[in-house]
Amino acid sequence: LALAPSGTEAQSIAQPGQSQDRQDASDEHGKQGRPWAIVGSWLSTTATGLRQFMTFHSDGTVLRSVPGEVSTDPARPPHTPAFGVWRYLGKGRFGVTIWDLFYDVNTAQPLRYIRLRLEVTLADDRDSASARAIVETIDLQGVVVGSRTGSANMVRIPFEPLE
Repeated sequence: LALAPSGTEAQSIAQPGQSQDRQDASDEHGKQGRPWAIVGSWLSTTATGLRQFMTFHSDGTVLRSVPGEVSTDPARPPHTPAFGVWRYLGKGRFGVTIWDLFYDVNTAQPLRYIRLRLEVTLADDRDSASARAIVETIDLQGVVVGSRTGSANMVRIPFEPLE
């Protein structure tokens, strides 16, 4: 599988000479439209009940962790945490592409990839979201060998002070 090299620079809609701080402070896209509104950590639950954690970074990268990353069952091989990128699509919507690698627990040899593509739409409160998904299984030669669609609801993990 060959992945084309690409930068993971964050989305930027700032005008030349305008700092990111100034850009983020202005809300020229409306209540849901700040391109950094997705930044933070989220608990996501799929329509099938799978719970997962996702963290969106301000540089346009994302990490995802799900149960089952560690397994000794040959029928359910372990896989890496998932890594990816996100982009602001406008009007409270974000596009996300995430990859993870399944491998043989005994040999550490790669078995297949999973590519997850999402379109996340923030709710008015900006602390919840919904997502549409396409999950593709990709063999080591880069051929998509399976695909399914899905959905998820997401809730931002809030800061909770000690006192």
